[in-house]
Amino acid sequence: MNRNLPHAIRVIREALAGSAGSDPAAAIAYALDHVRLLADPERAGLVLHRTPDGGWAREHQDPEPETVAGTELETQAAAWDATCERARQLAAAIQERLGEHPAFQNVQAVRDSVLVALHITDQAHWPEWRQWFGITHDTETPLPYAVSGEGYRDGIRVGVVAYHLPQARALARETARRPFEFDGVVYDLARPQRDAGGDVWFYQGLRTPDGVPMLSVDGRPERCSLANIVRQAGPLTAVRDTPAAQAAPAPAGVEGGETA
Repeated sequence: MNRNLPHAIRVIREALAGSAGSDPAAAIAYALDHVRLLADPERAGLVLHRTPDGGWAREHQDPEPETVAGTELETQAAAWDATCERARQLAAAIQERLGEHPAFQNVQAVRDSVLVALHITDQAHWPEWRQWFGITHDTETPLPYAVSGEGYRDGIRVGVVAYHLPQARALARETARRPFEFDGVVYDLARPQRDAGGDVWFYQGLRTPDGVPMLSVDGRPERCSLANIVRQAGPLTAVRDTPAAQAAPAPAGVEGGETA
């Protein structure tokens, strides 16, 4: 809906209520013009139209459009076009890089942004996808059969819908012997956790005062909270037999119970 409509309705009602003349239409027109709700064809740069060559033009009383040059509106229109083109290029690059990955469903450019659909069967892979698309846990939106998130890649806004992720998280909670959830990922504290650098961390029953598990590398006395390990050396992967093809959420070039 046009956001000017409520304002226009109020102006029209006031014009009709205060009009004592015989031409209420004129009273309405003058009232709308007074609050600048009527477009003036004599005012330069108010409306831009696409030209056959893909550029922008301003409409005058003269039937021939005149190309707008150097105006603020033209600058904004050119910037919009450039962003939309970058979104199309990013969508093509994502398709080329991720098109064969089993979790990838599809990608499309929508004006100045990109939409990506994924099928996540192991919730442990989601942090790496989230990191690659610049999504933070606090921007996620839970849906009945998916989780959506919004981030940025190469300066372009990217919306990601991860189908089956809620079910994968539920399965992780059910199958974990000692589940602990942090930033939307369920960790099984009964399993060693391998960080992005290859170090393996073990939980030995100690926690921080606020309840976050403390882990150590190879049984060493030095301990670190699960939250800090995830933030500084994540993502973490439970040490278990995992098919190599599913170990990372993207091919070459991609890094990659209880509640915190």
